[in-house]
Amino acid sequence: MQSTIHHHPALRIAAILALFAATLFVASCSSQQSDQHLQRQAQRATIRAKMAADKAAAEARSAAANARREAHDIAKGVHAGLRTRGAAQAAGLVDVNSASIARLERLPGIDPASARRIQSRRPYRGPHALVTKGAITQREYDRIAADIVAQH
Repeated sequence: MQSTIHHHPALRIAAILALFAATLFVASCSSQQSDQHLQRQAQRATIRAKMAADKAAAEARSAAANARREAHDIAKGVHAGLRTRGAAQAAGLVDVNSASIARLERLPGIDPASARRIQSRRPYRGPHALVTKGAITQREYDRIAADIVAQH
């Protein structure tokens, strides 16, 4: 058969064309497989990106809801503090965390030195902290306890 192909140019051209066609077919098959592989990879990447975006959106919604709750709680606390402070002032109570030395001196048994100690050891978490911080004695505290508050 080799001798026939070498002697007939048409057969040689046909053989070359057949070999070329086979090469193209093999190349197109592997190209199609490669294209399909790339498509699958792109689909997987798209799905992962969509899942990540959905997760980020859910986290952002949760963070926004938490921020709204915290802002609401802060506003409620400020409002309650203002209401309490207003009630304490209306009742004539002295806030040991904000009263002036002159106002502290008007409390029964509080002299200028005691008033300065009260002021210098602020802030107080509660009225009895005046005693635990050593600003006044328990006896002095007993005299003024009904007249004071410790606002934060």
